[in-house]
Amino acid sequence: MRILPLFIWTCLVLAASAANRPFVLPVAARAFSSSEDGRGWQETGVARMTYVQAEGQFRATLAQAGWRFLHAVALSTRNDRVLLTWRKGSRELTMMVWRIDVDRTGFSWGISRKSNERKNHEDGKQ
Repeated sequence: MRILPLFIWTCLVLAASAANRPFVLPVAARAFSSSEDGRGWQETGVARMTYVQAEGQFRATLAQAGWRFLHAVALSTRNDRVLLTWRKGSRELTMMVWRIDVDRTGFSWGISRKSNERKNHEDGKQ
């Protein structure tokens, strides 16, 4: 019976973190760290799929959430690391996707706001 409370607590924590995410992670992706302080990536995790599949899944889920794709910047000559950017309203989402192994891909993402929005957020006016 001790497993049930732990399971419920885990579900609540995952639901709370997912509620702050501006898009739905692909099914095979799991976030293992997050930061809300705006001084680094908002979330980092691993997707249990190939690099090509992961990049495609992230592009699809972000487009489905209303984000407009802007840029892709290759960070490696081997095509196994990329920086992707999207925009939705005045917010810009930047995501880095990289190959860990044949069937594992890492990801990190964060959102930046226009400078006046960032100042309002820091002052607690948002």
